[in-house]
Amino acid sequence: MKNQIISIALILFTGLLSSCNDDPVADLSSEESLVYYTNRDKSVDFIQYKTFSVADSILVIQNNRQGYSLTSIDKDMLEGIIANMKALGYTYVGPNDNPDLGLTASWISDTYLNVASIPISSYWGYGGYGYGYGYPSYYQYYQTQENYWLVNMLDFKNADTTKKSFPVVWNAQIKGNDIENPLLINTMVDALFSQSPYLKQN
Repeated sequence: MKNQIISIALILFTGLLSSCNDDPVADLSSEESLVYYTNRDKSVDFIQYKTFSVADSILVIQNNRQGYSLTSIDKDMLEGIIANMKALGYTYVGPNDNPDLGLTASWISDTYLNVASIPISSYWGYGGYGYGYGYPSYYQYYQTQENYWLVNMLDFKNADTTKKSFPVVWNAQIKGNDIENPLLINTMVDALFSQSPYLKQN
């Protein structure tokens, strides 16, 4: 009887450990993993802007290289931006019609080479004889990649003529799993603007 009680206790303890070790993020769906970051220039009153234009392609930045893309997903991203801006009360115009705002969308893909010391320890030796304490670390290299969408809103109305640049008055990032999924594009773009109510015109 005593052995049975011990066995049951061990089973329960093992189950508790396995439940504690589960990664809660691993159970999230692609949509649940999405994270949205939005930022704005708090000194700007968006009521002053009436018209906007959107770049005709996606800027792709991969490490130190860049280019432009217009796949079906890219088109969905740009069309989603236009639809949301119109819903907020802005008027869509062409780039040559002196828009107050210009919006660009970028796909950023960065690859990093990381190094880890295993184990992290102190080491002191003497003349190759091994005197001292601790033991030497060795290094493990591993590669990680980060992908995300970036949307910038540029102020064409109040351009800095001295520096020949346009102030960024709002920007947003989308990160998470499966952010290239065409079925999630509308959801992602809508979320960026829904959490930025200060952009609304009416």
